[in-house]
Formats: sequence, structure tokens, C-alpha cells
Amino acid sequence: MNKLRDQIRTIFDAAPFAVCVFDSSGTVIYINPLLERNMEPEALPFTGKSLYEIVHRVLVDERLEKSLKNLIETDKPFSIIVETLSSRFVKSSGFINIIGYKLGAAYIIIGDFLSGGLTRDSRYRQLIEEAPDAVIILNRGTISFTNPAFDTVMGRSPGELLGKDLISLVDERSREDLDHLRDSYAKGFFTRVNMKTARGVKILEGNFHFIEERPGTCVALLRDVTDKVALERRLLRQNQDLAAVNLISKTLSSSIDLEKVLQSTLAQVLQIMNIETGWVYLLDGKKNVLRLAYSYGIPDEVAQAIRELGMGEGIAGRVMEKGEPIIIENASKDERIGSLAFKEQGIKSFASIPLYSRTRLIGVMNIGSFGERTISPDDERLLITIGVHMGTVMENILLFQEIADTSRELKDALNLIRQRNEELRTLVSTVSHDLKNPIIAINGFCERFMKKAGPKLNEKELEYMKAIRESGRHMEKFVSNMLTLSAVESLNLRKDEFPVGELIDEISREVASQLDDRKGAITIEAPLPSVKADRVRLMQVFSNLISNAIKYSNPDRDLTIRIGYQQKPNTHVFSVKDNGLGIGPEHIDNIFDIFFRGGYEGPVEGTGIGLAIVKKAVSAMGGEIWVNSEKGAGTVFHFSLPSD
Repeated sequence: MNKLRDQIRTIFDAAPFAVCVFDSSGTVIYINPLLERNMEPEALPFTGKSLYEIVHRVLVDERLEKSLKNLIETDKPFSIIVETLSSRFVKSSGFINIIGYKLGAAYIIIGDFLSGGLTRDSRYRQLIEEAPDAVIILNRGTISFTNPAFDTVMGRSPGELLGKDLISLVDERSREDLDHLRDSYAKGFFTRVNMKTARGVKILEGNFHFIEERPGTCVALLRDVTDKVALERRLLRQNQDLAAVNLISKTLSSSIDLEKVLQSTLAQVLQIMNIETGWVYLLDGKKNVLRLAYSYGIPDEVAQAIRELGMGEGIAGRVMEKGEPIIIENASKDERIGSLAFKEQGIKSFASIPLYSRTRLIGVMNIGSFGERTISPDDERLLITIGVHMGTVMENILLFQEIADTSRELKDALNLIRQRNEELRTLVSTVSHDLKNPIIAINGFCERFMKKAGPKLNEKELEYMKAIRESGRHMEKFVSNMLTLSAVESLNLRKDEFPVGELIDEISREVASQLDDRKGAITIEAPLPSVKADRVRLMQVFSNLISNAIKYSNPDRDLTIRIGYQQKPNTHVFSVKDNGLGIGPEHIDNIFDIFFRGGYEGPVEGTGIGLAIVKKAVSAMGGEIWVNSEKGAGTVFHFSLPSD
């Protein structure tokens, strides 16, 4: 490091420009005499200190800080103009052209001091003209220089701006802030002004610096913040609207009495919107008309005249018909309003807002002002949001009232549903039993026919008979599964204590030939416990899950089925894991639905009932079942059983 510092000193000690050298951590390792002479004593020393802290304290320029960090991170050089007019630590008052680059293991910034303000040197003029921020020079408030960035913001040529009084280009609100520009000497200041440009009002903000050596001369560095201010205003409005919606929500949830809710909510809406009158219609679904539910601020005779509206009648009727809000500037003159009594009220600003619930349009809210009160697009959005909240809560209240009035009918309906479900289960069981014997007979006759007459059949006839045989087998399996599913739901739960390992051994013997066909094996990953459960149902669970793993094995690899177990508080947790085809995430939520077979691709056997049997069996035993799967990698089913 000392050798590097000596080399740098040899190169830059006599340089005619300021030099600062720092390492990759931002620590200053050298400054040359010219830079030291141009700094006030209280700013020194620099060596051994963080350059970021020095820049932040001496120049207060975020752009330079970012440029330095970017130089260290990317090794890309930069060039930037920094003003020193507002810094009390820099002796040279004006602008510095700063260039940063990497030299070997060190980083170097070079600054060219231009004392006394702007120079006519073409290099610095070019940099100022290419600056993204607006730069203007003023002589007692009169514009004497503009860069292209300012010309672009104003939408005018330099010839149109030079010689103009800057105060004449701002609106009345901003003029008082700029009065100091006419003084010979003044302190620099920061302000935000509304500038009248060729394309409307633009908002500029920045610093105004006065040059001591040139009385009355001021340099302004300004940035167009129109979009930023618009965003700030939108955020402020959104916060205000959110507070209003929260207030309305609290009011809506304060009661289940519809009239009280309408009364208090409408009062809140009128207060928030600073509007004098309002009324709410609710839809009579049976007669398809709007009925006035509550009004405030209009005489009774007017309320009577607009008490009921058909679809498309009046403003509220049109809103109900189209489902879209209507805003009117002067309701007393609008031809769409048919009620003479209403027009005579002299309402001007008027809004009609649909009240949506979660499922439908249930009414309309009207509000109106007798004075000059413009309802802006932001106001409209707020009213629509409030309308959704009102509609949802009012529908809940109406539903609650309806449920309270018809609870006996609902109980009767629930009993009827239970009866119908029981009848349906009985029908499924009966039909399945009645179908089973004929199907077994058909399959038996088909087998005998194939053995005796098979050699006499031609190829096409043999193909037909095979198709009949396969269909018969499928139907027999389907009916058997339906009977199993019915039994799972209807059989009484019986709890016996037995070792789970015995079940797995029985199932392994039953599926041995299928495992051999898939080159598969069943592995017990953890010692299996004895459980107190329904043995038949638990056998159905393991049997179906293992059969599923065999059925949907991956043909490109040997099948492995792993039986896992974990003991948790008051719970047994078992798992059946395979390395088969896996299930896509879009099908996970549906795989336990009866007849659903969309989780796998390609032709596979099965009726789509097995996993439905598994879920019902686990639920009947008081447990839960869930699944994790990755397409192409395999599936693991977990299920729990109570251990007590």
C-alpha cells in the first residue's frame, strides 16, 4: 500500500486538478495538494476516512455517492458535474467536473475547480447542456441562461425564455417563494413551484443558489417532479379513502337492523363526501322494481314521488339496469331525471352508485349537493368501493332476516336432504348388489365361450369377444368398488387392537405377482406399531394406496413402495411413498373425488373410486389424509389415526 501511495504521489502531486484516491472499501488513501488547498480546514483531513461520509458531509450530493458506489461495484468510469455553491467546506464556489475511474488496484476521482460560477469553457457548457435536470441562471429574477432540460420541460425555445421574469412563469401560489430572486444578496433556498408550461402546469423543485461574487446572480438546479407529486397525491387520497372505507365498514358492522345500518351509513357517506342529501334504493327481486329504503335531506313529498322506480326508470333505474354509476353535474336540468318534484329541489352535483353484494346487484345509492361540489373520478371510485361494502353487508342482513324467518323450513329441508341421501345410498347399494350377480354370470359365460368357441372365431370376432370380456371385468370391478364405498359409509365402526405389520404382509402376498411385473418391492422404513382401529377399513386404506402405487408406476424405472410411520401426540401418522408417475399440482385438490382420474396421463386401469374409498375410510376412523406429489418423481400419501 505504501508503494502504491508513493507511485500515486509521484504522478499527481503537481497535477493542475484536484485528485482523490481511494480503495475498494471507499477509504481515502491520498489527496493531492490542489484538492487540500481548495478545502476549508474543518473539512480535513480526508486520508483514512470513508469517502462516502466525506461526500455526504461536504457536498451533500446523492448522485455522486451513487456514482462512487457504482464505480467500485462495476469498475465503469463516470463523469458528473457537482455544484459547490451551497457547501461551506469548499473554497471554490461554482461547479466541479468530477471524473471517476479505476487505476490498477485503486480508484481515482479527478475534480476540475471552476471558481466563480459557470465558465464559458465549451467542455463544461456541454456537460451542463446534457444534464438531465433543468439548469437556469437568473439576474435579479430575469432568466439569462437555460439548458435544454429546462427548455424541454417548458416546451419553449431558449429565445422565448431568455429575458423572461421567472416569477411571471409560475402560478400565484409559487410567486411568494420566489420574491428573493430580485435581491442582490440572499441565502440559497429550496422550493417547489408550479410552472406554467406550453403543455400545462408542471411541478419543479430544487435549489436556488446565489453567487456572492456576482450580486443578484442566482443559479437554479431544478427537477421535474410532476409525476412524483401526482403519485404522492394519489397515495394521500388512497390513504384518506382507506380511512373512509374503514369507518364505513365499522358503521356497517355495528348492527343487524337494516334501517339503523342504512341511517348511520348514509350519514357517514354524506359527511365524508361533504354532500347534503342522499337516499338508498333496494331491489325487490320478485317485482323487479327499486324501492326507497331510506332517505336523508329531501322532503317527504319528494321522497314519495320517487319511492318506487322500474328498471331503466330515472337515474337509479338506469344504474340498476346497466350496473354502472352515473355522475351528473346539474341534476335540476338533466333530461334523464323525470320527477318534477325532484328537479325543483335545485340539486346540482349528483351521483348514483350501484350497491353490489358478493353475488349480485342489490340496490342503488344516490347522493346530491345543492352547492358547487364537483364529484371527481377519485370520489367516484371511493363511492363505488363504499357501495360494494354496503351491498355485501346489506345482503348479509337480508339473508340473516330471511334465515331467521324461515329456520323451520330450513330444518325440514335439511331433514329431507338427509332422507334423500340415505335413500340414494340405499339405491346405490341395492343396484350394485342387483348388478353384481348378472355381471359375474356374463363374465363367466364369456370365459366359457372364449375357451370353447375361441379357435373357431375369425380375428375380428375374437377382437369383439375380448372387448366384451374386458368391459365385463371392468364393470365387475366397478360394482365391487361401489359396494365397498357404500359399506365404508354405512358399516358401524369397530375397533380392534392388531399389529399394522400383519396387514402389510397380507397385502404384499396379494399383490406379489403385480409387483413382480413392475420389478417392484415394498419396503418398511420404520417399525410399524400395533393400533386400535377398524381393521377392515385400515386394510382398505393400505390396499388401495399400494394398488394405486403399482397401477401408476413409472415404466422407466423399478418400482419402490416405502411404508413410513411417525408417532405424534395422540396420533399415528402413516405414509405410503412411491417413485411412480407423480401428480401435477393442478390435480392435487381433486384426487379424492369419486370417479376423478385426471391426475395421471396415458392409459391406466381403474374406476376412479379407490381414493374416494381411502378418504371415507380414514375419515370414518377419525383421521385425516393428505398428499404430496411431484410430476415424474412420485407421490407420498400421509394419513393419521387417533392413538387413543
